Amino acid sequence: MTARPAMIFHVPFRLNPDAVSASGIRPVRLRRAFEEIGYDVHEVSGTHAERRDRMRELRTAIRDGRRFDFVYSEAATTPTGLGEPVTPATSLTRDIAFLRACRRAGIPVGLFYRDIYWQFEEYAKRVGQPYASVLRWRYRADLRGYRSAVDRIYLPSMRMAEYLPIANRPQAASLPPASEAIDSVAPAAGLGLFYVGGTNDYYRMEQTVRGVEASAEATLTICTRETEWAANKHRYSDVLGPRTRVVHRSGAELEPLYADAHIGSLLMEPIEYREFAAPLKLYEYLGHGKPIVATAGTLAGEFVEENGIGWAIPYTADALTALLDELSASPDALRAATARAQEVRHQHTWAARARTVAADLAGVEAPVS
Repeated sequence: MTARPAMIFHVPFRLNPDAVSASGIRPVRLRRAFEEIGYDVHEVSGTHAERRDRMRELRTAIRDGRRFDFVYSEAATTPTGLGEPVTPATSLTRDIAFLRACRRAGIPVGLFYRDIYWQFEEYAKRVGQPYASVLRWRYRADLRGYRSAVDRIYLPSMRMAEYLPIANRPQAASLPPASEAIDSVAPAAGLGLFYVGGTNDYYRMEQTVRGVEASAEATLTICTRETEWAANKHRYSDVLGPRTRVVHRSGAELEPLYADAHIGSLLMEPIEYREFAAPLKLYEYLGHGKPIVATAGTLAGEFVEENGIGWAIPYTADALTALLDELSASPDALRAATARAQEVRHQHTWAARARTVAADLAGVEAPVS
């Protein structure tokens, strides 16, 4: 019997199978996907002390000749080592040093770098000074460390590479989010839009609500955290009407909402960050076979147009109302976009992403000693 190939899966935090945020969902799903495509996964995760002990074990195994096809790592949303309480085991360099040791041992290393939000002024305003400056210093230190510690820096989109230091850009490759393919047949009647996600300043959707309320037949369901809605619902007081409902659900509770929807919504106020952001919810809509309406000029809008899985329109109420009324009057376009979404979604599963990583890192040449 042929032994399963082995790989190392590293994250500088504890995996949470019950995560509801994109940053928590992605590593859990990808770890599972590597197993699904046939790998024996050797995991490094947990607290500083737990990771330290596990990395020691794996360093010993590598020195003793244990073969690993590659290492896949995901960076935290915080600088490496700062996402947990400080203890005697705390180290800001140990995780990257481990990746570097694997690479020097001839094991290809790929790392997913999820976010560059810390470079934007909004980050400093949210975090406050001088804390933002300290964190930015550590983010930059991580990127410097990756130059010798990893072969590939995977990004949600290649547009994000423009925000990396010049020295890191040759390492960049695209590895967008994904989803599982879940059958979710929309009702035969009506025209329901569904949005799941945040409702803070970063996710402004007043024009979306206004456009639905002005339509002839469409409805909109917004699913968001209760506390977040309580802090932001005042922005919608002038636009909310009988065609819009707001609910607070998560996990398996979302499935009936997907089943009731005809279209997933990513129609939000455009900002610079959204020009290169690849939202997980885009792929979750797609995984449920739902066509998508997105803001023109965003990465999500381009993806929707290029794949024929929906519509990219200006972020205005009039543009949305016109589209919805057209779809209500002539539903063939909606049926065609739905059929296309159900076809395309199989190219964007977590298993497909895991295969991409395995194939990509298989072609990496060992670094020159």
